[in-house]
Amino acid sequence: PRASGTGSATTQGIGEFDGVRAYRRGDPLKLVVWKKAAKSLATGTDDLVSRDVQQAQRHELWLDLALAALPDPEARVSRLTAWVLQADRLGIDYGLRLPGVELAPDSGAAHRQRCLEALALC
Repeated sequence: PRASGTGSATTQGIGEFDGVRAYRRGDPLKLVVWKKAAKSLATGTDDLVSRDVQQAQRHELWLDLALAALPDPEARVSRLTAWVLQADRLGIDYGLRLPGVELAPDSGAAHRQRCLEALALC
């Protein structure tokens, strides 16, 4: 990963939160503040809130075939495929660098599909 962002921003470690915000469709369930959700339900409202993760310091994760550190080309492609799937499962933004192809960091099903197709054609 390569850090980017403003130098003046204060950073917190992973797992620390700025506060809460209204739940947005698609927020991971692990970020829902369940105690507040239970209290809301008990009072007759169904308002959900999510923890607001600080985004002051972003990391770019680049998956690079040249840096896969295996002698066999097929094994390098296999390793990158596993990394793409793992980054997608974790919801991490990641980019992919292959000979003649560079896919900018992104996340989601469409990005995963583009990366897997590029790896298949590699």
